[in-house]
Amino acid sequence: MENKLTKNLYTREKICDILRSDLISGKFSHDEPLRESSLAKRFGVSRGPIRDAFLKLTQEGSLVYEPNRGVRVHSVIAGKERDVMMKMRLQLEKYCMVKYINESNAKDHAELEILLERFRLSCKRGSLPGVAESDLSLHRHWVARISINLEPIWLGLAVRILMKYSRLETFEDEENIKKADKAFEDAFEIEDYTLAFKLYLVLAEQGFVPAQMRVGKFYEFAIGVKKDMSAAFKWYLCSA
Repeated sequence: MENKLTKNLYTREKICDILRSDLISGKFSHDEPLRESSLAKRFGVSRGPIRDAFLKLTQEGSLVYEPNRGVRVHSVIAGKERDVMMKMRLQLEKYCMVKYINESNAKDHAELEILLERFRLSCKRGSLPGVAESDLSLHRHWVARISINLEPIWLGLAVRILMKYSRLETFEDEENIKKADKAFEDAFEIEDYTLAFKLYLVLAEQGFVPAQMRVGKFYEFAIGVKKDMSAAFKWYLCSA
């Protein structure tokens, strides 16, 4: 149980971050109404900060407000709408990524390395909610660094997309990755890291998300290919 002192430290921004995490991890159902009174009790605050958090989250699109229904979780995204939202998110992230590469400094890089490590650990654990939260923090880092105007727009898109987050979306994906992993192990035994890189690259270019994540790691740590952080960022972005 959280003590009263801890609860009193909850600001609007902290409450927003926690509710986004709840949305991504599936703690709320689609179309579920959210009540000020129950959340105020949960966080140990008055209704004011909750109301402020609702306003921010509905403005960015993470939640939705409808007359006579109040604030609730969004309904399921239709397939075509999801494709449009994915393209919008990708365009925003590409724009910010290019500027980030040119404008980021050593402090930014140190923070990015921490976020990347959290992302890698989440992937290793195989926890989809953990991966989704790490993904959100990682991408938000460079979007927020470049544009405070684009950040809330991006957040609304990212949270809705990540509510359906999956690293392995089909059985075919899983089977292909198992085959690639076996081929990688064989190549690794004979220390042919270039071959291992090429094996994953083929799948990555076909759109297999786990392979894209691995190719990013190859570029980042110069495994079988020349170190290229721009290429690593590109493949991490594709895997999101």
